[in-house]
Amino acid sequence: MPTYTPEIIATLIEAGDSLTWPLSGVFIHHFHGASTRVPIEETAFGLRRRHHIVEILAAWEPHQDGAPHRAWAEHVATSLAADALPGGYVNLLGPDDHDQITHAYGPNAGQLRELKKRFDPQGVFTAIPLPREPQPED
Repeated sequence: MPTYTPEIIATLIEAGDSLTWPLSGVFIHHFHGASTRVPIEETAFGLRRRHHIVEILAAWEPHQDGAPHRAWAEHVATSLAADALPGGYVNLLGPDDHDQITHAYGPNAGQLRELKKRFDPQGVFTAIPLPREPQPED
């Protein structure tokens, strides 16, 4: 989030009031300081401006049905999406979040893919997804 607005604050309060499990939550990380002063071309992370990272965590016991907890997290994410900056923090994105992943790396995606091919040609390290290769237009 670039900043807090009354709508974002209301959504965060509603998220806390509607938790589906006591171990679920919404965590906010303030991205500021020295990390915002590093030129974008010198890092892998494509968002170098001051902002707040909103981490939505749904949790449940192994014997429980996860569907309502996932639905809660999806509802919170969807409610915040219109005000969110493009991309996200890559450690919090899943392998199918292709558009967000591309924005998260910004203009450095191609260089990172090349480094990945050079240093990890077998694809052993896959915990943090990289953007997909651009596909030729049909």
